Amino acid sequence: MKEEKGITLIALIITIIVMLILVAVSVAVVINSNLIGAAEKAANKYNAADESLNSLATDDIIEGGKHNNVQDYLIDAGITQ
Repeated sequence: MKEEKGITLIALIITIIVMLILVAVSVAVVINSNLIGAAEKAANKYNAADESLNSLATDDIIEGGKHNNVQDYLIDAGITQ
């Protein structure tokens, strides 16, 4: 019985060490590749595009003033929910 518990404990310790190594490598890749900065840049571009679409959806352009923005128009048209 003692041998089985010892093997299980050793396997647990090795698993934890391997997981810590994987976490360290993952964090290093995220930091070195500037992944977070790229995600922020993409989010900013998306928000700017959304704002420009909403500014195009004025009362005069979309169906004679029934909608305030593109999202309202798409919902009324049945394209999105």
